[in-house]
Amino acid sequence: MRMASQRVKTSARIATVPVLLSLLTSGTGCGDAGPGDTAEGPGTPLVSVTAAASDANLYDSFTRANSANLGSLEQGGQAWKFIPSGVTWGVTVGRAYLLTDDGTWYDHYATVSATADVRVLVTLSTLGQYSGLTFRFVDRANCWKLATDTAAGKYYLTKYVGGTQTFPLQINQAPVAGDVLEVRTSGNRIDVYINGVFKGGVNDATHQTAVRVGLLGSQDNLARFDEFRVYTTPGTRDATLQPFRSDSVWNLPIGKSATYADTTDPATRDFIGTSVNGVNITTWANWDTYSHPITLASSSDPWATVTDYNDSWRSGTYYVPATAAIAAGSDKHMHVINPERTFIDEAWSTTRQSTTAYRVGRHHKIDLYGNGTGPQNGVRAYGGSAIGGLIRAWETTPTHPKYTGRIQHPLAVAVDRAQLYYSSGASGYDANGYGTAKGYVWPATEQDWGSETTYKGQVPMGAYFAIPPSVDITALGLTAEGRMVAQALQDYGAYVTDATGGCVAFYVEPTAPSSFVNNLRRDLPLIRSKMRRVTNNSSSTPNAPGERRVPMVPSLAPSP
Repeated sequence: MRMASQRVKTSARIATVPVLLSLLTSGTGCGDAGPGDTAEGPGTPLVSVTAAASDANLYDSFTRANSANLGSLEQGGQAWKFIPSGVTWGVTVGRAYLLTDDGTWYDHYATVSATADVRVLVTLSTLGQYSGLTFRFVDRANCWKLATDTAAGKYYLTKYVGGTQTFPLQINQAPVAGDVLEVRTSGNRIDVYINGVFKGGVNDATHQTAVRVGLLGSQDNLARFDEFRVYTTPGTRDATLQPFRSDSVWNLPIGKSATYADTTDPATRDFIGTSVNGVNITTWANWDTYSHPITLASSSDPWATVTDYNDSWRSGTYYVPATAAIAAGSDKHMHVINPERTFIDEAWSTTRQSTTAYRVGRHHKIDLYGNGTGPQNGVRAYGGSAIGGLIRAWETTPTHPKYTGRIQHPLAVAVDRAQLYYSSGASGYDANGYGTAKGYVWPATEQDWGSETTYKGQVPMGAYFAIPPSVDITALGLTAEGRMVAQALQDYGAYVTDATGGCVAFYVEPTAPSSFVNNLRRDLPLIRSKMRRVTNNSSSTPNAPGERRVPMVPSLAPSP
């Protein structure tokens, strides 16, 4: 049983509430926002790490003499272009502003040329109604914008096509003077941040090739803009090899201000213990069994129906290769990346009935360009993606063209139920998809069904552990493979994501070399003994606060 990661089946659930899709609401006005559903959920924000202004490809601080002409960028050499023609933008007290409008209630823009895949930020020093930033701008009738609605106390991500606007994303956060607005685009993916905190995203290819970005002023001419920054360097990271946003908990390095518990901490004591509540606990790497195989699909593969026998709303149809790998062991995970390389369909307890029909215990479709966490966004017990924290074959194979000799992301671990913590509540889900049996901590959004009777320890689902910087990894006598994993645990940490039997299990992709796994298994007991719980990890300080211990990984490249 030491390799088993046995998920409790969910067929006995009291109720399951589907996650509702955001509504797309249309309108015809060019300056006013409209209704829409927020994409935010409790416990989901991710902190952005803002680069210095000098790192921006295009930059303007507007710290020049007051002028009735906005002039040119400080960095990037471009003159600002005003839309519509005849309006003027200027500078006052070190801030950009719309000086004269065209006498209409329509939007007014000051733009520069950038790239279609871009990161653009601006500070709203003074609020104005329906003001903000624009990106993928073609003209006044065809563009995207992120704008305030001060009357409603919200922000809206708005899309214009032929002069008609729709509202793919509503952000229920009241605009405040000093807010930093940020949009990141990559391929058909658009993500929105306010003050460095992720607020939601959409997949939409509209105006995907448009390259202009800039300032948006509307209606009352009150808005003042500061610190305009544009990053045009395209992302390079392959989402099929290392998925999720750079600031996802599954990619973010640990913060230098992390605080580490000592061995008297109950969670740390149970995590590193070799005998907990009468159960002997070993350390293992799931690889040949109870792991997470990943298969790439093509549009020539069979179009399959995947039936979730616990919740029919989670069933799906998608391309599945006839030879798609199903993990050995009773968990029988099968994970398939779509032909567009943008989503992965994860399945647990998989039975192949034919090449076009599968029966599974749980299925979820996960956005490879998203954050990889829940609620109900993956098949693991913590509520998120099964491939988050997986040690991948390419990371462990020296002949792979992407091999670096390093693992540059947090790891996933599973622990025995004798170690896991339950606090209160019966198994089930609330209206937002969060588990009602409690004990889990962010970023987990649920825990195993039946945890109220099976969890006996002090380790919360979702707990974050790492090797403190005071530990000299080079002095531990580890193999090269063990040092690689230990370094990842010191630089990135590990999250508790699942339950297992009689061990603390790490996860290695089944196609990784056996030599890597054999040496790692030898070293893991010592490595686990050096891990401690990080006590200041939260949704507002993901992977602990402070400057990152190592540089962040590159942004994702657009999907092919």
